[in-house]
Amino acid sequence: MTLTLYRLLAVVLPTMLLFVALGLSDSPQPDKPAVPAAMPEAKTVSLQANRIPFQRALAELVKQTGIRVEDARGASEDTIELDWKQTPFWPALDALAAAGKARVRLYPSSGRIVLDRRGENYREPPRCYDGRFRMRVKNVTASRDLEGGEGSTHFGLEVAWDPELLPLYLETRPRKLRWTDDRDKTHSIPDDGNTLAPVDGLIALAIDLRLPAFPRSSTMLRSLQGELSAIGPNKMLTFTFNRLDRLANSKLNDPERNPRQENVTCRILDVKILPDRWTVRLALEYPSGMKQLDTSQSWVVNNEMTLESPDGTKRIAASNYVVESSHSQRAVLSYHFRDRALVTRGKPEAWRVRYRTPANLIEIPIAFTFHDVPLP
Repeated sequence: MTLTLYRLLAVVLPTMLLFVALGLSDSPQPDKPAVPAAMPEAKTVSLQANRIPFQRALAELVKQTGIRVEDARGASEDTIELDWKQTPFWPALDALAAAGKARVRLYPSSGRIVLDRRGENYREPPRCYDGRFRMRVKNVTASRDLEGGEGSTHFGLEVAWDPELLPLYLETRPRKLRWTDDRDKTHSIPDDGNTLAPVDGLIALAIDLRLPAFPRSSTMLRSLQGELSAIGPNKMLTFTFNRLDRLANSKLNDPERNPRQENVTCRILDVKILPDRWTVRLALEYPSGMKQLDTSQSWVVNNEMTLESPDGTKRIAASNYVVESSHSQRAVLSYHFRDRALVTRGKPEAWRVRYRTPANLIEIPIAFTFHDVPLP
């Protein structure tokens, strides 16, 4: 009896273990958390020249950083001196403006960065930099509440970023505020909560920083420092798909419909080729570890789908899109392409699909320190 039992176990046990192993391999595996994302890399420029035409220096800045800057000075060609050694974009731009006696104007909603001529009474306001951010104190005003009698000082801060950073939200109440007055005494105030403002589509935001009233004898702050944060992508990924007609005829599980980059899957769910429109429906799938947003906040507003000619010389942007569902690790969207003024779709085989989406969503710390801030 014992011998028979041993023989039975010798036959049955390996088979049972094989089935268990197969079952484990087919069962869903837990999602691997995303590798902590690095901060967005700064755009830098290198150029050393004793005498270089202003326009040539500007062209080199644009070429090395990929950031467009317009020259509206209306001035004759000047030669300037520059010493850029892996200099980040904003300090390089300010150095170029100073060398050419120009000022930097920002148009937040259109994304334009323009150099124009300085006025006779122009003075550069206090500024500082942190990575891909540029901060300036544009104005300082004193006020008094005539009912309560309380006085305050308001600092108008301009927080700017280069157009390729694409942040989604920016904190509007600086934290860890400290300042040193003109008697070298350091002061601070408690943090006053946290408020995020949407900044998609912008390159700058004005922030009102409120501090207590200062004595009338005080003429400046030797330093003013604090911290902010932004939420945005650490970088953007671009997925390039096959021709539109081939995608429409492919199956859902075909590899060409399911590319993956850096643990991000961009899955084409459906393609409809209709007489009045073409529709591409897709799903984005991310690993755990993305920065969590509130349910009312969206992380897909800077995403973009375009149709591109095979040689890459022509592109058509989507007419509109619909967010069908979205949470921290998955989103489903539909993009529609229609004929419109000066844009004709033609045939679907003439276009391939390109899609841009964040690699990861992170919180970007921003520290500022201004020196010698005049008081009213």
